[in-house]
Amino acid sequence: MSYEQFIESMAAIIKGRIEISLDLSIHSTVKNNGYQRKGITFSEEGINISPTIYLEEYYEKFMRGSSVKELAEQVLEMYRKIRIRHSWNEVAVQDYQNIKDKIIYKLVNQERNGELLDQVPHVRYLDLAILYFVLVDMDKSGGQMATMLIRNEHLAWWNVTAEEIRRRAGMNTEKILPYEFSAMCMVIEEMLGNQEMEEEEWKKFREQENMYILTNHIRSCGASAILYPGRLQAIGDYFKENYFILPSSIHEVIILPESKALPKDEMECVIREVNETQVQAEEFLSNHAYYYDRQKMEITV
Repeated sequence: MSYEQFIESMAAIIKGRIEISLDLSIHSTVKNNGYQRKGITFSEEGINISPTIYLEEYYEKFMRGSSVKELAEQVLEMYRKIRIRHSWNEVAVQDYQNIKDKIIYKLVNQERNGELLDQVPHVRYLDLAILYFVLVDMDKSGGQMATMLIRNEHLAWWNVTAEEIRRRAGMNTEKILPYEFSAMCMVIEEMLGNQEMEEEEWKKFREQENMYILTNHIRSCGASAILYPGRLQAIGDYFKENYFILPSSIHEVIILPESKALPKDEMECVIREVNETQVQAEEFLSNHAYYYDRQKMEITV
């Protein structure tokens, strides 16, 4: 079954199980890096939100053996949770006082979002761009955020400048999404558990550790932690040397002390290969390594 057929089947099953007041439609939208996603949009009488639940992860479960009926029930349960949690409506969003403390920033690739940048307030940063969002909801346990991209028309709604949005995001983002800096081996150990590797192997792995992960505490859109004031300088002080920043995805970056790094050309080859084979198109950040000079307190491509 193709992905398009899967979506149609899911929609048909869900339509047969919803109340008359609830309507749904198949929705397609262009997300980060021009990546197109398809999902099911729920609209309900008397409810001011119409969430879209994207189905890529459910299709992956289907390909691993889950039934369409079972997955349709999971989508319906997800909608019920969203409906309960979300109290946002259009009137509330139009009042700047309601959202000013929920404005955050994210990092995206500049070149792959060229058309989008014409429509939104942003700041260019290296080969990246800083975009601004309203945080609508956050599931800390699941590492997921529901956000609303701030566009140029929102500035008119709120009667504020792009500089005000930038300032608010600078105040809020680290507070709402604190950084997480961990040795790569600790992250792998957390994911796999000790059962996957003998203790002696873990010990040897830890001793040879030379890579670190910088992200936020929910590990979602955490690459923007490189923008947190003083964070890069603090990492340099920890290493007591300069270091490289490898863009793993929009969710995290890998930190590599200069003394333990590969030659630059080899590093960029590794980055490109990983981006092409392991990173989803929507989560791509950059094909370039960055270099942090702790004396100059400067990051460069």
